[in-house]
Order: sequence, then C-alpha cells, then structure tokens
Amino acid sequence: MRRFRNRKSKRYLASEVAKILGVSKKTLFNWEKAGKIHKAKRDPMNNYRYYTQEDLIRLKKITGR
Repeated sequence: MRRFRNRKSKRYLASEVAKILGVSKKTLFNWEKAGKIHKAKRDPMNNYRYYTQEDLIRLKKITGR
C-alpha cells in the first residue's frame, strides 16, 4: 500500500539554488534560456522561480557541482 505525503517539499528560490551551485542567478537563467537545464516552476502569486529538492539534485548532476 502506498503512503501519500501531506507535507510540502522545500522550495528553493533561484538565488538560493545559485548560491548552492556556486553560480550567479544570471548564469542559472542563461542555462535555462539555452535549454541546458529545465525551466523552473513559477509561484502563481509573485511569479518567482522556485526549485524543489528533486530539482536541486537533478541540477547538481547536470552541472557536476
């Protein structure tokens, strides 16, 4: 039987992800624009980009950081 999680996973802002990866936000956005990384999800209230823990793991693998 599967268990469902009610808990929301942590969301990271672009600035937090950039700091973790050791790049600038602009670099992160350029990679997204060039198609090197997938597009971030957007918060419907403020339109900020955000990433989940799974996104961060994927980004670390793609970038090798």
